[in-house]
Amino acid sequence: MNLYIVRHGEAARVGGAISRDVNRVLTPRGEQDARHAGKALALLDGSVRLILTSPLVRAVQTGKLIGDAFAGELNIQSSELLVPGFRYKALLDELAALKSERSVVLVAHQPDLTNFISWLIADESYASIGMVPAAVAYVTIEPPVQSGEATLRWLLTPEIVTTLVLQN
Repeated sequence: MNLYIVRHGEAARVGGAISRDVNRVLTPRGEQDARHAGKALALLDGSVRLILTSPLVRAVQTGKLIGDAFAGELNIQSSELLVPGFRYKALLDELAALKSERSVVLVAHQPDLTNFISWLIADESYASIGMVPAAVAYVTIEPPVQSGEATLRWLLTPEIVTTLVLQN
């Protein structure tokens, strides 16, 4: 299975009309970066038919903007399995149940995403991975996967994604 792991786009800070972290919305930059991530993913793997997001507003917005770039039928779902502090094994069990899905996009938060990638690729060791807002990592897994059995294929910053999109 191809997993495209995306950190949500840049989000507004708590303050003013935004009183809680769960209600943070994407900034204009975050929206643009999410659109570019979608275009890049559609170029790189047009077979994506499922996007799973954290239920937090900024992740849902990022997932929908990514989904706008794909042709054909696309399922975008909010999943409690991607809330901050999610359990890796529970998420992997859910992914393993998706036998018909070859490629899935996950949209969630830091530090969960880099810790999840580290757990997937480095077993009990810790791999230091940096994911700025709207970064996209590509990891391959073969369910049922255990810690240390996945392969990190690449990690793109929003700047690289934008360059890729503007050149195509």
